[in-house]
Amino acid sequence: MTKVGRALGVSMVASALAGGCSGSSRGDGGRAGNEYASKRSATCKSWQDAMCDFISDKCSGQARPDCDELYQSLFCKDDATMQACIDKLGTASCPSPLAPPAECKQINDAQPVVDFCKDFAHEVCAWGVRCKETSDQAACESSALADLASTCSAGVGLSATADQCLSDLKSNACSGQSPTSCKGVIKVLQSTPADVIFPGTTLFASQLVAPASAVAPDVVEAAVPE
Repeated sequence: MTKVGRALGVSMVASALAGGCSGSSRGDGGRAGNEYASKRSATCKSWQDAMCDFISDKCSGQARPDCDELYQSLFCKDDATMQACIDKLGTASCPSPLAPPAECKQINDAQPVVDFCKDFAHEVCAWGVRCKETSDQAACESSALADLASTCSAGVGLSATADQCLSDLKSNACSGQSPTSCKGVIKVLQSTPADVIFPGTTLFASQLVAPASAVAPDVVEAAVPE
């Protein structure tokens, strides 16, 4: 077991993942406080609401709180694509089995989840360097990303605390306790997430991710690591 693994422990990596474009949090160590939240445009937020208006309110296909939890964690492609879906939902009927119109399938953007994984690994390893649990930032990040690959590839969205998670990691005490803002930050379309291995320590992905269920398997697109 590595020193980083011992110090981070199960609870630290349970703090998994929170925002920023790839590379944006590197360099001077600064980070905007709402980098990931700002990736969702007004049209994107309207799409999130419209999907659950259709799925839950109109078609009774899923409890509204569950639908909101999933769709509000998602990111969007361009506004024109999202608006086309919104417009279609306004006149769409409820098919059996329930499925949104073709214009609304797999139009979420999972890339921010991939970016978040990189930022999360960076901040966790920066914590390790600061707390003298490791001396090689680059090697630590590479190992962390490899260990988190399965979780990150299954991720579809991030909770509202993603930006706060990354911010909290910067000032996290060397005791290795996980910031509460990092728990359940990654949303995955799985009911039983697989275990994740972090350097030297077995970590349960269920502590890092929040399982979610889409109405149809082809509605939401998972992340694909670079």
